[in-house]
Amino acid sequence: MPVLIKNPDTERKIREVASLHGETLTGAVDRAMDRELAAARPPKRRTAEEILAAAAGLREEAGVWEPLPPMTKADWDEINEVPGFPEDDD
Repeated sequence: MPVLIKNPDTERKIREVASLHGETLTGAVDRAMDRELAAARPPKRRTAEEILAAAAGLREEAGVWEPLPPMTKADWDEINEVPGFPEDDD
């Protein structure tokens, strides 16, 4: 189905973008609409499998092959101790 652009300024912009990218008018409009649709759609929620795969990739990149053991409050307090700051009794 054809689309008629009646606004001369809009047509000029489409022609300029098409010329700058070395594409057809249809290609310029199609690319612009793809960008607009991507920006307007809600972000895709990641699946649990995608999140686990990303975590595995980060561990591999960091050189940590196995998941780290769970951290206790005592471990956390030890690595986050601030000299001269009173200890929490919680």
